Amino acid sequence: MPVENLWKTWEEVLNLVREKLGNERAFETWFRPLKLARIENGRVFLELPNPLTYKGILPFLDTLKSSVLKVMGFEPVFEWSFTESRETQPNNVSIRPQDTIGEPLHPDYTFENFVVGPCNRFAHAAALAVAQAPGTAYNPLFFYGGVGLGKTHLMQAIGQLARNRSNCRLAYLPCEVFVNHFIYSIQNKTSQQFRNRLRNLDFLLIDDIQFLTGKTQTQEEFFHTFNALYDQKSQIVLTSDRPPKEISALEKRLVSRFEWGLVVDLQPPDFETRVAILKKKCETRQLNLDDDVVFYIAENISDNIRLLEGALNRLVAYSSLSNTALTLDIAREYLRELLDSQRKVVTIERIQEVVGDYFKLSTYDLKSQRRLKNVVMPRQIAMYLARTLTDNSLTMIADEFGGKDHTTVLHACKKIKSLIDKDVYLKNVVEKIINNLKG
Repeated sequence: MPVENLWKTWEEVLNLVREKLGNERAFETWFRPLKLARIENGRVFLELPNPLTYKGILPFLDTLKSSVLKVMGFEPVFEWSFTESRETQPNNVSIRPQDTIGEPLHPDYTFENFVVGPCNRFAHAAALAVAQAPGTAYNPLFFYGGVGLGKTHLMQAIGQLARNRSNCRLAYLPCEVFVNHFIYSIQNKTSQQFRNRLRNLDFLLIDDIQFLTGKTQTQEEFFHTFNALYDQKSQIVLTSDRPPKEISALEKRLVSRFEWGLVVDLQPPDFETRVAILKKKCETRQLNLDDDVVFYIAENISDNIRLLEGALNRLVAYSSLSNTALTLDIAREYLRELLDSQRKVVTIERIQEVVGDYFKLSTYDLKSQRRLKNVVMPRQIAMYLARTLTDNSLTMIADEFGGKDHTTVLHACKKIKSLIDKDVYLKNVVEKIINNLKG
């Protein structure tokens, strides 16, 4: 198979894996670093950064095998190698004891690898302070912001530094994993063991805490766990896609506690920060990439750091498999499909960002309960566009706008539609925003 076709086929395998997993974090953490070296007689040679990545992939190995079988038409035998250790067999991968709790920290998510810019400087400083002096001023520390802005990176960097400084008891848990552990403990009558494992920690790091929404019994359990850890001055770090007050169906007593410490938002990186992130990635991977290629990626992907890294990975994979130097022309050619798909996909989050940019408002303003005139109209336009340009229901749109009632969205849609028919200026504004979304 030609190198170019092989690379595209491997992309199809990874896309199928992502679809089957249904968990973007797991995919980005464990599968995105996978590099296809070659295929020989049914043996698929894969390179990983380190044994920890192999360990993380193990629970999903059947998913990877079935995806290769479906896309490539044969049942693979995987051969693994590690770019850091240069070992060919993962015999020395240590497995976490079964009596511990928490997911492994990604080795790349450290403070050294975090690029600081105006969009995240305060969040970085707060994270560093918490890692160096836990359980004091900023407890809990609550990060919020859109997808791919560095919340998980900062959270895990806290864990990495804390472990390096002392032999602390620490657990990193995506919220859905916390919920699953809790449900398992109820089913197996091991609730007390579950509580003991959590409430004796020095650090508890919970990612995507907004997934507690609507889970009354789990919220009750987390409330008592939070109190126990806070009272013993253990550090709590939480992330969410929105501030505590905007998380719908979350008990007020939890909202109050989440705001006891410090609530910090992360914004999309500006152009200079995006360039710095790409150059940092190139430096880490010992890549020599021309500035015009770096600038091209940074100019075309503006609101998501993961997409920046994905574009870079795509180019590097092609260059490695085809033994071709990366030029601006190649970057344009092999990122065209990715960039086109990004431009065509209109999401509620993207609508909020574009509407916010147009009216000089933040996404937080659009999601908030503020009733100022300069906020209400843009919010209603954003709701109208979310209803007309996406397949989301009124309830789902309401949830993305701070948990408002679906009747609020319905009213906004009717109002904007009526105004567009009468007000030429407003009609032009809406059309400009739509062009920005689809441009």
